[in-house]
Amino acid sequence: MRKLTADWIFPVSSAPIKDGILVVDDSGRITDVINPEHTNYKIADTEYFPGIICPGFVNTHCHLELSHFKNKIPEKIGLNAFLTFLDEIRKQTQAEFREETMYLTEKEMLNNGIIAVGDISNTLDTLEIKQEGKLYYHTFVEVFGSDPQQARFRFGYAKEIFDFYHSNGLSAVSIVPHSPYSVSNQLFELIKQHAIANNSLLSMHHQENEDENLLFINKTGNIPKRMKNYGVDFFAFQPTGKRPLESVAPFLPEGNPILLVHNTISQEEDMIFASEHFKNLWLALCPNANLYIENRLPDIPLFRRLNLRLTIGTDSFASNHHLSVLEEMKTILQNFPELQLQEILTWATINGAKFLHADKLFGSFEKGKIPGVVSINDLDLEHLSLTKASKAQRIC
Repeated sequence: MRKLTADWIFPVSSAPIKDGILVVDDSGRITDVINPEHTNYKIADTEYFPGIICPGFVNTHCHLELSHFKNKIPEKIGLNAFLTFLDEIRKQTQAEFREETMYLTEKEMLNNGIIAVGDISNTLDTLEIKQEGKLYYHTFVEVFGSDPQQARFRFGYAKEIFDFYHSNGLSAVSIVPHSPYSVSNQLFELIKQHAIANNSLLSMHHQENEDENLLFINKTGNIPKRMKNYGVDFFAFQPTGKRPLESVAPFLPEGNPILLVHNTISQEEDMIFASEHFKNLWLALCPNANLYIENRLPDIPLFRRLNLRLTIGTDSFASNHHLSVLEEMKTILQNFPELQLQEILTWATINGAKFLHADKLFGSFEKGKIPGVVSINDLDLEHLSLTKASKAQRIC
């Protein structure tokens, strides 16, 4: 049994507690959250950590398979050039090196206080890491395929991965589309029916740059050129004259939880449509990746004004220098200083846990949960805010 205290305890599910005390058993399960103002006795044998204590972070968008891309792609070159670099490097890297870097990446996430991850996978490369159970993973088996004639083949390959996960005891897995523009209507329909049948969580990259809008409106921009360079037959794609999400919404289930990732250029009309059409909508903010690739941030004030449910992701080492939810929080607060730490922590913990359907275990300090315990030091305690020097340490 451990009794942990700090200048402030952030249970997340309730207000911060000054000089609060967190009691955890030897397995890390929360047995009590104590407000010293409500007790008339002194708690003995406490371990003090300067700064704040909060639950472990939930990283809702990561590509563990891309760990070997660290520092290999230039920054701020735009999505089109970024994806070209990604494709070239992917062809050149040996399997042994990929495996080694994935284990190092998981270790970094653990050290940075991450407890659960929504991980995009295109192969079985990350299966063994996930079987070890050091982190909780929900695996999103991502499907590409803009050629309608390839739809059943593409889906069949993803279904084999899905089934293999299940047969190896990992049931937190879904088949998901990569993006609105990279999946044919026929492939979308197969994903939709599978999602409905399995009550799956869905995740999809959305509006990372203006090319996506241009494609659906009039089939201009860089995407058709890029597909041609990849040798992809993009002839069957017909522009709809509508925004991307409105164009593909008929091919996505309305009731399943869906996480729209990045939303870098999303405007009010996009988000209003999304919130009205999808009954269980979530957004993933990956600000450091947005800056790394496109050098711009999504309109977070708009998302808040529309009362959209936000989570935080790190993306991959292809587009980030750190896989740290705390570093994402710092970037958000530096660019939107009107935000409060309590709200950002909600996005980084309980919201992500709720989207992943893991909030019975993670996301907040409540009796019976095993959310992980993270200490954050070097804060501005007067204003209860992060600083550039703030660091996270997993303590339980």
